[in-house]
Amino acid sequence: MLPDWLDAERLEWIILAVIAGLGVSLYVVVSFVRKVVTKFLLLLVIAGLGVSLWFQRADLRTCAETCQCTLYGESVALPEDRRPERCDQGP
Repeated sequence: MLPDWLDAERLEWIILAVIAGLGVSLYVVVSFVRKVVTKFLLLLVIAGLGVSLWFQRADLRTCAETCQCTLYGESVALPEDRRPERCDQGP
């Protein structure tokens, strides 16, 4: 379980910051790695992580509809102001 202060809205912004950091990593790999195979593998890993994070971010935006938010299988709390009333009532 993630900490209480780490809600879905904050995670969206954190994921965007990580994706931006991955963009910088892509630039560094392209600029400084000389071996083609190593460069290709690193670019593949960074791009895969970025795509994975983007899909997780999209899932966080729509999780208010189902009242169940997860990030890579870990439960995430919805902020009080974005939580629908039906989520407070339980199943």
